Amino acid sequence: MDLGKKIKQLRVNKGITQEKLADYLKVSFQAVSKWEQGQTSPDISLLPKISTFFGISIDDLFTLSDDAHLERIENMLETQKDLNMQDELYAKNYLISLLDHSDKKGKAYTLLADLYNHRAESYHNQAIEYAKKALEINPELKENHGALGSASNVASLDWNFENHHKLIDYYIAFCDKHPELRISYMCLIELLIADGRLIEAKKYLDLMKQVDNTFRITWFEGMIEKKAGNHKKAFEIFDKMVASDPTNWLVWSTRADEHTRVCNYDKAIEDNKKALELQPKPRYIDAHECMAHIYKIKGDYENAIKMYEGAITLLKEEWSITFGESVDRLKREIKQLEELMM
Repeated sequence: MDLGKKIKQLRVNKGITQEKLADYLKVSFQAVSKWEQGQTSPDISLLPKISTFFGISIDDLFTLSDDAHLERIENMLETQKDLNMQDELYAKNYLISLLDHSDKKGKAYTLLADLYNHRAESYHNQAIEYAKKALEINPELKENHGALGSASNVASLDWNFENHHKLIDYYIAFCDKHPELRISYMCLIELLIADGRLIEAKKYLDLMKQVDNTFRITWFEGMIEKKAGNHKKAFEIFDKMVASDPTNWLVWSTRADEHTRVCNYDKAIEDNKKALELQPKPRYIDAHECMAHIYKIKGDYENAIKMYEGAITLLKEEWSITFGESVDRLKREIKQLEELMM
């Protein structure tokens, strides 16, 4: 029995309403409802209070299956901006404990990678704030600017620092091992184009054509031309990509990105709106965020806020997401824009 069902059973047996349990735990009754419906799980810090309320031990309460544990950890990583040490330790230790179980090992490794990326992002965000504080005190200090750039993953003009040769070597071997996988070639070609290794990019694009016939082939052809400095030809190819598959929202979204990368902001907004129009529900919020970034760059904070508000509405209406980091992150962006408008 999963945790939500166990809580519901205990609550019903005790004749307690969701509202009364929520009041005791200092959470909303909607949160309790979502637990019982299996949509979310209570924060691990609430388990002692829940067990006390029902007069049972945490072990009696927290009898989850491996699948339930994995789902709970996945939800934690998706909804929480920063994990506290208790949650992080629980997730790490539980996932490591599954590595000897062949049927769960793949998922455990995936979530361990997500966990450490989550931790790295948290540390980078904190490093950004400290670096900004340091720059307020010593604005001329190179180390402070370097710390800010490193935490923010800023591109460097130092080729020796910026190139991706190690990851490229990995994906060359990966493609040799998995020649039937489109994603193998996509990851490799993107890296080769980023490093300007265009002859090799064309070679692997020819190999990718053997396993893929989607718009992505045309997209990569345009990206190679753009990296070579042939912008006019590149956008002729991107236009051809859209014209050949005009009902596919992905081609409009892809061309929108390419317009944004060369500051064709008005055209990027048009393409993002078209992508939103064509995308089946539930839709992603990428187009809203892209347009919000563009409007912010243009100094149009009012429309940027509208885009973030649209993203929040989309999450609520099409994904039933009303809380957690997915929403909180957007609200923080709105708050920053409102402060800029003051």
